[in-house]
Amino acid sequence: MENLANFISFEETDKDIIISFAIYNDETSISSLILHRTLFFEEMLPVEERGVHVTYENDRYEQEDFNMLKSIKISGKNVLIESTFRHYNVDISKIEKNEINEMVEILNKQNYDNKFELQIA
Repeated sequence: MENLANFISFEETDKDIIISFAIYNDETSISSLILHRTLFFEEMLPVEERGVHVTYENDRYEQEDFNMLKSIKISGKNVLIESTFRHYNVDISKIEKNEINEMVEILNKQNYDNKFELQIA
């Protein structure tokens, strides 16, 4: 599935680290593809529930809370996100270089314990 990201937003607090891609479904609707790591209480969770959770507004799974980021590959203007239940191919050609650099910086913070594979080509 190819998704065109029109912009990316970031949130970084003591409790959360979030990357959100705004994906246009058509001319009138936008969905968010969110990579969310909750630092606040993660240490209280079982090991298998720790890491970056992946949520896409158009997807619904029975065990949605367990859709974990497995790998992310950034190659030019393409980002391939592999999670427990799905793969997302995101076109970031509309995103500015400085925002892509910030995304990589935040991904490294989300991956402080190597819970997912990060490849940058």
